[in-house]
Amino acid sequence: MSMDFSEFKRLLGADPRSRDPELLRARASSPEFEQAAADAERFEGLLARAVKLPVPEQLIDEIRSTPQQASTRASERRWWPMAMAAGLLIAIGAAGLTWRMNPSWDSVEDYVSDHYRHDGAALLAKADGRVANEVQTLLAEFNVEALPDLAAIVGVIKYCPTPDGKGVHMVLNSENGPVTVIYMPDTPVTDHMQFTFDGREALLVELKSGSAAIIGSSAQQISNLYALIQGSIVPAPGAT
Repeated sequence: MSMDFSEFKRLLGADPRSRDPELLRARASSPEFEQAAADAERFEGLLARAVKLPVPEQLIDEIRSTPQQASTRASERRWWPMAMAAGLLIAIGAAGLTWRMNPSWDSVEDYVSDHYRHDGAALLAKADGRVANEVQTLLAEFNVEALPDLAAIVGVIKYCPTPDGKGVHMVLNSENGPVTVIYMPDTPVTDHMQFTFDGREALLVELKSGSAAIIGSSAQQISNLYALIQGSIVPAPGAT
C-alpha cells in the first residue's frame, strides 16, 4: 500500500532528511511529494543556518530601508560582507518572522497552532528519550535553565522559530502522557490563557524570562504541568 500524503508530511516533520526507503519511494511517487520534501529540507536548512549565524546590529535596518536611504547610508560606511548579508536574510526568514516563508500570525494562538501543525505530532512520536544535557545546552543560549524536575522528563528538544525570534520546542514525558512545550524567549503572553485547536488544548504561561505554551490532549493534562513549567524555566545564574 502506498503512503498517503498526510502520513508523508508527518514523517517529513519528524526528519526532513530521512533516508528511510519507504519515505524515499513515496517521495519519488509524484511531483507533489517531491515538492513537499524539498520544501521541508529547505526550511530545515534555513533554520539550521539561522541559529548559528550572528546578526550585525545595523544590518536589519539596512535591509528594511528604502533604496534611497540605503544609498545614502552606503556613503557613510563600508558594505557588510555579502555572506553576512545573505546570512541575515536567512536568519530573518527562518528564525521567527516567517513560517513556511509566509508570515500570517495575528496572535500567539495562531502561531502556536501553526507551529504544532508543522511538526508537533511527529515530535510527540519521538518523545521516548532522555536529553537533560541537551536541555541545558539549548536553553543556555537564552540565559535560562531548566530545573532538574523538568529537565529529567524532556524526551525531545530542538530549536524552533517563534513570533519574535528563535525559541525551543520540547516534548515532555509526563505522568499523563507526552506533552509539548514551546519556549518563547521574547514573546509576551496572557498568563493562564487557554485555547483549543484541532482537538488539542493549549495553555500560555508567563515566565520570569519569556513565556511558554503547553500543548496536550486535555485541559487537565496541561493544567497539571502549569506550575512545573512556570517554576522550572528560570534565569540562569548570573543572568541579567
